[in-house]
Amino acid sequence: MTNHRRTIARRCTMAAVAILAIGPDAAQAQPVKYTWHGQGENVPGSSKCPGYTLDLNVYVENGKVWGDWLQVGRVVRNFEFPLAADGTFGGKVDLQASIMNVKGQITPDGARFDMKGYCIFGGRLKKE
Repeated sequence: MTNHRRTIARRCTMAAVAILAIGPDAAQAQPVKYTWHGQGENVPGSSKCPGYTLDLNVYVENGKVWGDWLQVGRVVRNFEFPLAADGTFGGKVDLQASIMNVKGQITPDGARFDMKGYCIFGGRLKKE
């Protein structure tokens, strides 16, 4: 084997060892997570919303926003929306008995969301 081939073989071996040492997930970034916990506000015709507690998880990655919310005593609801260039997102989530309009914005200065339907939920998201 010539010196040139030995050098190439040595470099390939070193590259393979480096890739194995780093692991297959090293190049994959983790999604950014935000959370919110709070009570609802009434919509016209409702008086129970301040007693509803909601936990919200929001994830941001690769131009999309997704997550879930859980109202105490109810089932987990999921959502997924595209993230616009200005950081806004939004859409409708079908709850079978009603519709929840979800919108928000995520910027370097902070994140917030608003959900309106059978009650109103909203506020600043906490970055985890």
